[in-house]
Amino acid sequence: MNLPLALLAAATVCPALSPAPGALGVSAVGKVPAAAAMQRNSDGKQLYRQERWEEARGKYRAALAADPDFLAAELNVACSFSRQERYAEAADEAIQLIRTAFVPWNREVHEAADLAILQDQSVYAKLEAASAEAARTWGAEALRGVPLVARTKPPLKVSGEGVLVLGLNQEAFAWVPETGRFLQLTAEDGKVLALAVSDSGQRMVYVLGGKLVRAPGRPDLLRGLSVRVLDLATSTPGKPIPLPGDVAKVQLSYAAHPTVRLFGESSAATFEIVDAELHARSAPMPARSVELTPSGVKPTERHLKKPCPMTLSPWRDEKIGWRIRVRTSGKTSVLDTRYGAGLLGLPFSDGATGRL
Repeated sequence: MNLPLALLAAATVCPALSPAPGALGVSAVGKVPAAAAMQRNSDGKQLYRQERWEEARGKYRAALAADPDFLAAELNVACSFSRQERYAEAADEAIQLIRTAFVPWNREVHEAADLAILQDQSVYAKLEAASAEAARTWGAEALRGVPLVARTKPPLKVSGEGVLVLGLNQEAFAWVPETGRFLQLTAEDGKVLALAVSDSGQRMVYVLGGKLVRAPGRPDLLRGLSVRVLDLATSTPGKPIPLPGDVAKVQLSYAAHPTVRLFGESSAATFEIVDAELHARSAPMPARSVELTPSGVKPTERHLKKPCPMTLSPWRDEKIGWRIRVRTSGKTSVLDTRYGAGLLGLPFSDGATGRL
């Protein structure tokens, strides 16, 4: 087989045998940056503090060359131009970063202290237009993917009694079978606990947490939860909607509207989300729903026919915890999620070391 035909054959394999170079997203979730990239970025920061801008940028670009997924270095390049009052170049670098990875870097660009001055410059309109375009491009690719919840870092261990913060470092991602790459869907400081996708596949509702309440002789409860609706096509999240009270269980579904059923210690109530508000309803929950408890979300399996027949199923890695195995007629592989992943959420226990 000649080289062009070999490349064509590789491109039509579904799911991809390895992450496609140049495609949107990252090759792995929770990937540890290359040591050389981290060292060069650190060297750049030292030069940055000394206001040696050109030399700092050289180190940052070397960090990107060592690891193209280490995008913090790209943000640092943009900031260095801004500090020099070279605002057009700062905006161009920020735009490149946003186009490469809209989530979470659009938020980072808009919150970076050294880029805040761009808001008062004429180039800001160009940056905002590029951000809107990148959101649509990111959303179009995300719609081709399989949503899941994955950990970007190891979860914090939660032990003892009282009101305990759930520091699980979990975000929503879409894994795109055709490219083998992951697109981050949320930037919620690691607070995503569970998700449900609409029947149309165009929107997603997810639960944010929160705290775990433990008291002697009483069942564990969840506190401080909220839900948020995400328009996948435009990468636009709605406002967070607080869920009332302490709950023993949350059921989440998305048919005509996102629906939430809350179970307290002695009662239950069902709500639809309409116009970013909870509205009480009496109809039963749809059959297809996600269940979140103080133990997290149970691992689940999913069968897909498009873009190619495959089964995604939970697999407990003895070292990492819960991961996702992909099975097709020809092969079996495991999604590259270094700290664990689940299709609808994850158990709070990693399955290997016991209760968090």
